Amino acid sequence: MQPATADQPFVFSPSGAGPGLNAAPAPDPLVVDTRREIADIVREIASAVRSDCSRSQFLSRLADRVLRAMAAEGVVIWQVDPAGEIPFSVAHRIGRTTDRSILAQSQSTHYQMLAEVVAGGQPVVVPSTPDAVDPTAAANPAAVPAAVVPIHSDPLSARASYVLEVFLESDCGVATQRGYLRFVAQMADLAGEFLRNDQLRELHRKHRIAQQVDTFLATLHTLSTTHKIEAYVVDSVADLFGLDRVGMCYVRDSDVRLVAVSHCNVIDRHGIGAKQIESVADEHFRPSSCEIFEYSSESGDSDSLIPITVASSDEHEGVCIVGLGNEHSQLETDLITEPLQRIAYHVGLAIRHRRSIEAIPGGRAMVAMANQLNGSARRRWHGPLITVALMTIVLVIALFPVPMVVTSPAALRPANVQMLFAPRSAVVDAIHVSHGESVHQGQKLLTMSDPELEQQITSLVGRRAVLTQKQAAFTTALVDAASYRTDRSEQLQGERSLLAEELQTIDDQLAVLKRVQDSLELRASCDGVVDAWQIERRMLGRPANRGDALLEVIAKETTWLVDARVPLARIESVRQAAKLKSLRVAAVIEGTDGESLPASIDSIGPALRTSTEASDSKAVVLRLDSFVSESGSIDSLDDSGPVSGAPVRVLFRCESSPLVSVLFHDAIDSVYSMAGLYFSTGSSNDFSDSSTEGIHHDNQ
Repeated sequence: MQPATADQPFVFSPSGAGPGLNAAPAPDPLVVDTRREIADIVREIASAVRSDCSRSQFLSRLADRVLRAMAAEGVVIWQVDPAGEIPFSVAHRIGRTTDRSILAQSQSTHYQMLAEVVAGGQPVVVPSTPDAVDPTAAANPAAVPAAVVPIHSDPLSARASYVLEVFLESDCGVATQRGYLRFVAQMADLAGEFLRNDQLRELHRKHRIAQQVDTFLATLHTLSTTHKIEAYVVDSVADLFGLDRVGMCYVRDSDVRLVAVSHCNVIDRHGIGAKQIESVADEHFRPSSCEIFEYSSESGDSDSLIPITVASSDEHEGVCIVGLGNEHSQLETDLITEPLQRIAYHVGLAIRHRRSIEAIPGGRAMVAMANQLNGSARRRWHGPLITVALMTIVLVIALFPVPMVVTSPAALRPANVQMLFAPRSAVVDAIHVSHGESVHQGQKLLTMSDPELEQQITSLVGRRAVLTQKQAAFTTALVDAASYRTDRSEQLQGERSLLAEELQTIDDQLAVLKRVQDSLELRASCDGVVDAWQIERRMLGRPANRGDALLEVIAKETTWLVDARVPLARIESVRQAAKLKSLRVAAVIEGTDGESLPASIDSIGPALRTSTEASDSKAVVLRLDSFVSESGSIDSLDDSGPVSGAPVRVLFRCESSPLVSVLFHDAIDSVYSMAGLYFSTGSSNDFSDSSTEGIHHDNQ
């Protein structure tokens, strides 16, 4: 926008001229010298853009040159942090008038002005409004006008990452402010170019460090002993990150033990340096973390070593890497935090693997033997010894005892449940309960209707009414005929008796049909919980055939059972462990948070074969004694189960056996079965003799 007065802010326009401005007069020597100095400052900043100086050094130089070129009151470079509690933080400030000159109650107004400039994305001169305190209104509460220019460093984002704010002279006019704004915008463009180049340089440094760390880790995992790992780690970390001294400690609770120091073969554990490293490790050990310190030397002795970084592995390994340096050895946190943490993690992993190998019986001796084989005097024994060592390792692993674990699919079901079926072919007319609802004994659950049954009852009721009227007519006629005709009276009496028998038959039929009609009202036989998922959608208004399952009522005081199917090849291991009372069984309901429930074997059933399973299995019924539904609801186990028929995974932990027996159990069992079958039939001669005797007996 274009300003109407000198008190209104205006947006930067490169080609626009100020309103009412005449042609510029001939430049005088002072103006020429000023322009030359400004051109030199611009070239200096442009040269700094292509240099390798740090971000703080560049911003400091930029603020100083802008202040000198414009003779401004002050310069503040803000860093934009939209996710922070305060969206703007000072990256650098210089001059008499800065953000510190603004009153505390006006800071929110100042931040609001900066936020609007960042949102607009255009340079702007904001006039001074010293009495502005409204936090919702954007204003410049400083005593002088300010030129505010956003600095864009990310080409993929429209939001600025920095803001350059220059506090101008209080008595400069609109044309002067416009010229200042053009210069500040030019400096902001150069700053954005430097920030983009700095990001590229930082990514290049990160890539180079990542490659060096990859090479380091590849060598780390090939080392054969724990001592070599410790020495290699401290020397490599010191060389990689330029640290004066690196120490490696093991931290176990309150025990800290220094095991290696960079480029040092002998450690003086009672010396000041060792005590310093152990003290830093004890104080700053945090599992799976990396901490960078920014200390300054207060004593003035630049040769003294101070803690620079501490990287820790997980708590189980307790590896702590401590880096020391002088006050000039400050590290870049963004560049080395992740690599150091990665190194600490892999160091703990390598030491864990090495200790696992050395924990194998004879493992330490085998490692020492492998190290001795590097000598030239024993090269001819190299091949046989390696073969013997490998065979020994394989034999130890094969005979290592591991528990036999048998898993099988299963289904959950309650022990006490009322299953309701359709008593006859009818239509579900009304459903009075819902899934998971608690019911009491005798409560009506659902009502069915049979049109044919109702038609039969209606027909019989109508027939009975007709017969009742006939019976009344015969009774009247019998009374009238009793006085004058004996034969007519006897005839009416006989017909009346036939009507009475027919009425009795109809009453019996109506009683039977009424009982059938009453059976269409299904009621609960015990207190429990209804298990009928989406019963209204599935059954309401739909016909059901006789014997169709409708719903279930799970008793409140019920025991939950698990129907498991154990493969026949594994059932013998389960039986033996159960006989020795060492069997441990756990059941996990699928679809829950994985909490295992202890179980016990209730019974073992016959062999089963299903279409989905390739081999035969044995039915095993388990009892979940520790689980009791206290809330009375089916969804009572962590709000997700159990549900009748829910799939369950059962784990049987049997007796420990050699690893080779566990891995090749099926093959060994097959060999034993074939051998037993062979020896049970006897030798081939006995079989031939018995066969001959049988044939001879048949011939006789």
